Amino acid sequence: MKPPVIFIDDEKAIRDSLGQTLELEDYQVQLFSSARQALSVFDSQFPGVIITDINMPGMDGMTFLQQALTIDAELPVIMLTGHGDISTAVDAMRIGAYDFLEKPFSTEHLLDVVKRACDKRELVLENRELKRELASQSSPGPRILGNSLAIKQLRRSLYQLQEDDSTVLLEGEEGTGKRLVAQFIHDHSPRQHRPLISLKCQDLSEQQFEELCFGHASHAGKWSDAAGSTLYLENIDRLTAVSQQRLLYQLTQEAKASNHNKTRVIVSSSRSLDTLTSQGQFSGELFQLLTQCALSLPPLRERQEDIELLFQNFIRTAASRYNIEAPVLNAEQKSKLLAYDWPGNVRELRSVSERLVLLGSHFDKHQTLDFDAPLPSLSERVHQFEFTLISDALRRHNGRLKEVQSELALARKTLYDKMKKHGLDKQDFKE
Repeated sequence: MKPPVIFIDDEKAIRDSLGQTLELEDYQVQLFSSARQALSVFDSQFPGVIITDINMPGMDGMTFLQQALTIDAELPVIMLTGHGDISTAVDAMRIGAYDFLEKPFSTEHLLDVVKRACDKRELVLENRELKRELASQSSPGPRILGNSLAIKQLRRSLYQLQEDDSTVLLEGEEGTGKRLVAQFIHDHSPRQHRPLISLKCQDLSEQQFEELCFGHASHAGKWSDAAGSTLYLENIDRLTAVSQQRLLYQLTQEAKASNHNKTRVIVSSSRSLDTLTSQGQFSGELFQLLTQCALSLPPLRERQEDIELLFQNFIRTAASRYNIEAPVLNAEQKSKLLAYDWPGNVRELRSVSERLVLLGSHFDKHQTLDFDAPLPSLSERVHQFEFTLISDALRRHNGRLKEVQSELALARKTLYDKMKKHGLDKQDFKE
């Protein structure tokens, strides 16, 4: 399906004829007899083209053009004009119209102008999205990484929420990054100067949820703590029926509040609330309220093109945190990385990445990746970390022990003892 086209003309015969022509070319056409009416159906994210007659009763084409360009100065607006209105059409071009068509015009000419206008609009929106991505990815805070279509659409939706205070529902399997997205929404909102307040709802009794979320006689709850900020309620699908009704009441009351210090709420669910509602396990009223602004986070198996990008990012981050050299995967290991189903999603990918970094020099470049292996215990991590630090220092200094001692601030005997414990020989590091 091609981009949408809004066509405005007070003459029904022209509307129907031109609309049919565009529909036959697979454009999504909306027809309007009134320019004023058409102003309410598009915004700055409108992905298509607007065609309007100049001479119309009520709001004429020139007035419409001026008001449309206040919504978005780069909207492609094509003006239709009679022979006597050429000077007006030229003025329209000077104001910012994309082009004008003098009646009568050929179908081929119309379709050519519309196609060029659609191409330009697509390029404008792509450039805007790229600028937004560059700004958000270079700013402090969490980043939503990925080049898959689902992630691009998610980022586009998140940008549209930046100035919005509505309650947001995040749905996705365990480990898909719902908390990261909640933090991203908060950090790119006017509330970013205050901390994100969170509450895990699973395993909470009705009394516990009431006291933790809404407070008790002796202390305020998370809701009050998040006044003027954002409250993230995690796993609301695990709330009891009574707690669901309490949350519904509070959200309804909050929506009526007009003060600037109210709480903005983000909720998440690892299960489909639609399914739970149809099974009678979740409040239908609460579901209807939450789905007014709902985002779905795709599982990692459905965004395979993002796996290697995320993996490399996790590897670099972990290696930097531990100040050790990052392992490098060979082609066979990369292939297995992409073929794996990732039931634990991004969270599991991060764990695998960290495990490989912790393995350090003990990681065999030819071994098969074991995705089911648990993370090393604390003592194993400490042992491996010490081994990696000493072996990396020996490698950088070509086995010269005095330089290794100085870098690691170790006594000579202590360094010898540790090298013996880890089976390290300085001769193996001399070039």
